[in-house]
Order: sequence, then structure tokens, then C-alpha cells
Amino acid sequence: MPDGITIAGSSTSGQALVNSLPTIYREFRLLNDATGIMKSCAQQMNLMPHEGSTKYINNYGRLQAYSVADGQDIAQAQTLSDAATPFSPSEVAVQTLLSGRTMERVADPDLMSRTAQILNNAIDLKQDADGCATLATYTATTIGGAGQVISPGMVAGAAARVKIGNDRVNPEPPTTDIFCVLHPMSAHTLAGRMIPYVNPAALTTPYGVAGGAHLGVEPGVGARSGMSDDLIKRGFAAIGMLGDAIVKTDPNISVSGADATGAVFAKESMIYVQEKPPQLKWDLQDVSMRGGAEGNAWISYVWGTYRGSKLGNPLTVDASFPTS
Repeated sequence: MPDGITIAGSSTSGQALVNSLPTIYREFRLLNDATGIMKSCAQQMNLMPHEGSTKYINNYGRLQAYSVADGQDIAQAQTLSDAATPFSPSEVAVQTLLSGRTMERVADPDLMSRTAQILNNAIDLKQDADGCATLATYTATTIGGAGQVISPGMVAGAAARVKIGNDRVNPEPPTTDIFCVLHPMSAHTLAGRMIPYVNPAALTTPYGVAGGAHLGVEPGVGARSGMSDDLIKRGFAAIGMLGDAIVKTDPNISVSGADATGAVFAKESMIYVQEKPPQLKWDLQDVSMRGGAEGNAWISYVWGTYRGSKLGNPLTVDASFPTS
């Protein structure tokens, strides 16, 4: 082997041909987004072509029965009322450009297909985030508050309210499942408080402060059960149901300061109306782009609440990053 020539492929600093070796990326990955769960908790409807711009849910009012004396005519005639709740979809879109030179030079031969997946992911993320933002629009009593740490009683109490439609005079029980949707960091504390952890020296329950459990905690005496052991091993994913509410988590719930607002609600009250399903099109015909490609994805939908003052309660609690 001539002096000054090294084996092909060597890139050790100081040896020959270091600058002649190309850098080629062979592994291509997409960033993961939280796809979320909001559509699984909603009543889904379609706004079909030629049905206008708004979907309406119409509900009739109540009539009240009265006691009447034997043989007496019924004289309490009442007027039947109705009310319409409107849901008007709007478009959401995302676009990106791939130049012709980029596509010729890039080492990824599947660039367009991966970019299509990225466009679809952006639509999915926006769709779920909008659903999460709807949780705070319920107008019944907000459970919790800024800086408050979640407890099992908050969830159970909110579920009890929803089960009678937040109304003791004219109860309005829901006909569908009840969901509790929380930020994962709030659910982490909820899981810990369901075990429960205790301080063996002081016999207090320190778990649940903003930072999470503290040093020295252990499962309380008599608190061990199959569910407790599952919570210890799997965390908030093992909660399942609390107070007749199905507990789910969604990382797309926004956090303001350290607080996040989820909700406990009946499925029939969370409405998702879709006018146009997700569309993805590539425009390859623009000659001025010189072989480039324009990727477009769009959808038309709207989120909203039905009977929002009756069938759902916002739940505002701490969502700090746990430290233990």
C-alpha cells in the first residue's frame, strides 16, 4: 500500500482522505406527536354536502304534570318549547414546499411519503388540541382551581354532578358514558393518591403536593390491593374508572403556568362535527417551481358542547412536572 493512503472508509482524524468521505444519512425518523383521545370521547356527526354551513341539535323542553281533583277538567295547558344548538365547521390547513433540487439531492428516497405523514400528523394534532380546548368551555361549576392539587374526591364529585345533570330540581341524567379527561401530569398525582401513599412516621398523606410524592412514603397499612399494586407498577395508565367516570389522559391539554383544565363530562355533550374529512394533495404542475412539489392538507370540522351547563364540569388542577 503506498505511503499516505489509508484503507477506504477510515475517517480517523489526521489520516488521509478524511475530507473525501461523504456524510450520508441512512436512518430517517419522524418526531412523535400526541395523537390524543378526544374524538373517542365525543359524539361524532357529519355535516353533509348541501346541508348548509351549520349543524343543529334541537332539543324539546319539559312539560310538568299536576295533580287534579277527581272529575275535574285538566286546565293546565302548557306550550311545548324547543331550542337549537348550532355547530358551524371551519377549515384547518397546513402546507409545505419541497424544491426540485432538494428532492434530487436528499439522501432519503421516501421524502415525499414521509412529508405526507408529517402533514397528516399536523392535522391530527390540531384536531385533538382543539378538542382539548373545548373541555374548558363547559359552563357548569368548575371543580378545583388554580394551584389546587387533584384528589380522587374531585373526580368522583364532578362525576356525581354530571350524573344528575348538575341539577337537583330537574335532574338530567346522561344516557352515555361519563369521561374524565386530564393532563397526564395531573393524572400522575391522582394515581398516587389512590394507592394511597403515607408517611409511616407521621401517618400523614404527603403525596399530592405539586412536586409529587416525597421521600419516605410507602403504601399505607391496609391499602394494598390488586388495583394499588397495578397503580404502583403502571402509574396513571392503571386508573381506569373513578366515581363511574372513565379516566383518560391527553397531553395536548394546554398548561397555563402550572395548571391544566380538563373536564368530567357525558359523551353526548362533547360534539365533533366534521364537514370534510382529511384531504392531502400534492401539486406537481407548477413549472415555475422547477420540479418542486407543494404539499397541502386540510380538513373542515368544529368542536362544541351540547347542554354545556348541565352535562359537564371543568376540572382545573395542578399539572406540574413531578419530581418524585
